[in-house]
Amino acid sequence: MNTIVGVLIVAAVATVGDSIWYTYGVRHTVVAGLVHGALLLTTVGAVLGAASRHVLKGLPIGALAGIGGATSYYLIVAVIHGRTYGPAIPAAWVIMWLILAALDGRWLRAPVRRTWAAVGVRGVVAAVLGGIAFYLVLNTLWGRPPAGGRNYIVQFLAWAFAWAPGLFALTLGKAPRAAASAPSRMTSAITPPAPGPEVDNSGSLTAEELLKRIDRGETLRILDVRSEREFAAGHVPGAVNIPFTRLRSRMVDLAGTVEDELILYCGHGPRAYIAAATLRGKGWKRIVYLSGHWAAWQAAGLRVER
Repeated sequence: MNTIVGVLIVAAVATVGDSIWYTYGVRHTVVAGLVHGALLLTTVGAVLGAASRHVLKGLPIGALAGIGGATSYYLIVAVIHGRTYGPAIPAAWVIMWLILAALDGRWLRAPVRRTWAAVGVRGVVAAVLGGIAFYLVLNTLWGRPPAGGRNYIVQFLAWAFAWAPGLFALTLGKAPRAAASAPSRMTSAITPPAPGPEVDNSGSLTAEELLKRIDRGETLRILDVRSEREFAAGHVPGAVNIPFTRLRSRMVDLAGTVEDELILYCGHGPRAYIAAATLRGKGWKRIVYLSGHWAAWQAAGLRVER
């Protein structure tokens, strides 16, 4: 979906939402605000999903960002600033864009993920430019209506102006392409060509493949980045434990060199992805994820070391 078309669709949905609020006199409650935010941002998620060729996958990230933005608004009003139409609105708008950038770059675009640095840059650009645009039209959208009533064409154009900077900041660039096929048993542990600055192209291997390599007596470097307590309860045979929060300070504890293959896992994935970013920053080139991580190892009923 072209981003310009996406902006127009989101603006149209936002305008229809405003029309419902004003025409039917919907009472502004927390529940109504959360529902409105979730429904509107689901459309935004569809636009982001279309940009990464995963429309359906984009729907829930939009809903989550909508709920997150609305929740932050009500928290700011309740805790920091009590004005309903005060700074809580642009602040929640900024928070919403940061949530969208993180979910879009790290989850929606998987397995060709953006790096956390790229997510941060795009998120800040979307939040700042989108926040400025939204602030400039805030009175047009939600201010006191003119004597002749609201002009919904103007409302639509104002929403398009407000949504365009953020959506372009997150979707600008080529859509990610998935690999042509899954890696074979012989090549699964070989890292793909060096990734660009915004993607994580680390290799992967299944739990069964890893166990076979362990049983063959291969010299493997397996890193478990879960907590010490989780590691003590059970881990992949031969794994070394360095919690992801301590990895930067304990890099010297890793055996081998940055040229060696390093098999990495956590509980379900997020902590391993953060650890991988740290490792790549220190020069490690051949990072291989355990597919499905510890959850998959347990589900397969494979041998556990304690």
